[in-house]
Amino acid sequence: IERLCSLQDVLSKPEIRRVVGSIGELPSLSTTYTCLTQAVSDPDSCINEIAGIIEEDVAMSAKVLQLANSAFFGLAQKVTTLSNAVSYLGMQTIKNLALASEAFRVLRPHSRIPLSVCESIEKHAHRVAVIASALPMDKRNRDVTVIAALLHDIGKLFLASSMPDQFYSVFLHFRERGCRPFEAEEELLGTSHAEIGAYLLGLWGIPSLTVEAIAHHHHPTRISNSGFDCTAVVYLADLLDHELEAHPLDSIGAEMEESDRANLEALGVLPKFAEFRELALQSRN
Repeated sequence: IERLCSLQDVLSKPEIRRVVGSIGELPSLSTTYTCLTQAVSDPDSCINEIAGIIEEDVAMSAKVLQLANSAFFGLAQKVTTLSNAVSYLGMQTIKNLALASEAFRVLRPHSRIPLSVCESIEKHAHRVAVIASALPMDKRNRDVTVIAALLHDIGKLFLASSMPDQFYSVFLHFRERGCRPFEAEEELLGTSHAEIGAYLLGLWGIPSLTVEAIAHHHHPTRISNSGFDCTAVVYLADLLDHELEAHPLDSIGAEMEESDRANLEALGVLPKFAEFRELALQSRN
């Protein structure tokens, strides 16, 4: 209850409402996804019905199968049909993969933003999901954590597609200040892509555990963590990917920010950072 209240406090801040409200109409999802959501909520729905809904959208079908076969789910064999994908991963996970497919489709960059920027964001999201799947966690939350990792930067795509001026200003600001992008966002917008993405996904009906992990993935200690939970894993996986991109040849993070060191210490994982870094490194090979 305390964590849910904390999430609501973060997502109800006027800064987020001002940013999201400034664009007018929010991106809308396809009728296929709407039908899929309704079917997953129906206890009488069957695997073939769920698969049949997705199959009506060729692009979504291809993307969902691609994501289902990605390394972060570690299926023993490649799934070639949507029925098999639903059977192996479950209806809720398939619905969330369909949402990931939709999000990457509808949140395309504004013409002023190079397409390569969003391609980079999506590649980073895939790497973070792979790293998250390689870290030790409660198996009951594994799929939820992977989905949160996959969607953790969706707020960046939202800014690139709907608020190109602000997106470009943030880019210039963190380059000039030498700070991190989310810090530049907080300075200029009063909030960051983490909270913006969580707010949008909440409107789209993503489960609260996933929304929570996305909202706090730069500030995991804003909530009381219960062990190495979903929020902690997504934060660490994101940190590890950024660290490996910046220092791929170092045996351990060379220039870790003090705030990250404090977060890792508060989460109780600082002594194992080198071990987790090695797991992340292996997952990228």
